[in-house]
Amino acid sequence: MSFEELSDGHFPISAELFLDTSIHCSGLKGPLFRERINQVHCLFQWKGTSTYAKVEYGNVVLAQAEYFLRKIDEYESLDKTLDFIGNVLPHRLHPKKVVWSFNLLQRHYAQDEAERTERARLYLRRLMKLGGQFVEELCDRPLENGTDCHWAKCGVHKRRDGRLVWKSPVCKKTRKKCRLDDFFVENRDLFKRIKRAIDALPDEGKSDQLRAFSEVIGEALHDPTMLLDYRAGCQRLADAIIAVESSRYKSMFSQNIKESELLTSVLKQAFYYLPPNREKGVLVQVPTSQERDG
Repeated sequence: MSFEELSDGHFPISAELFLDTSIHCSGLKGPLFRERINQVHCLFQWKGTSTYAKVEYGNVVLAQAEYFLRKIDEYESLDKTLDFIGNVLPHRLHPKKVVWSFNLLQRHYAQDEAERTERARLYLRRLMKLGGQFVEELCDRPLENGTDCHWAKCGVHKRRDGRLVWKSPVCKKTRKKCRLDDFFVENRDLFKRIKRAIDALPDEGKSDQLRAFSEVIGEALHDPTMLLDYRAGCQRLADAIIAVESSRYKSMFSQNIKESELLTSVLKQAFYYLPPNREKGVLVQVPTSQERDG
């Protein structure tokens, strides 16, 4: 399959589109992204995602929103918070915080610094209060829920002091709270196909994430319960889990190319890719009828 730029004459192969985590996150970026996201959305009658994607959205966006809120409260100034992120925080160690400061903090305008700070604080608090519901509001329901992800039900926590907190999952297989291991067993053949496709790539064609997918799937084939440990299993396989949850969809929308190109190929899905550069538009890779039937 090869990519073509999305054109006005494009007709999707299905009425349903699956949105992965990267698209939910990109919806909070500027018009260069939102306009192209809307362009793809308009082509479909149904836009779906999975409950597991809510957790990944939390790890990407809500974790940063919580950090920025904490810094604004510490400095009582948006300008000082941005000064700290831009000139004190080591960018090499915290690249996500630098990027998301542009998306979540730089767009607040007012007549003075106090009002600008308050607007940023209110915006971040709204994001935190909405939590994973933000993902649901972008999509039609019900969401795919093959893993019955426990953390997707937890959302944002409110502490006694009123502070809103996103906690990354700390799941352990000694205290099973989801059915990820069962989901893996039910889709064992599909996960094996993903592993075979990764293993067949030349070394230079494997991203670190693809290597991790292959390694974790290999371990889970012997012991599916290892996936219940978040850091050792579930987290390292996250995008592949979401992809398998999307398997009944014929079209996928993502901003991640290295992993999604392989995953959509295995799943025989049309792949709508959102490049960072607006000049490239939206790229589409559609399997032929032979590839879909093969």
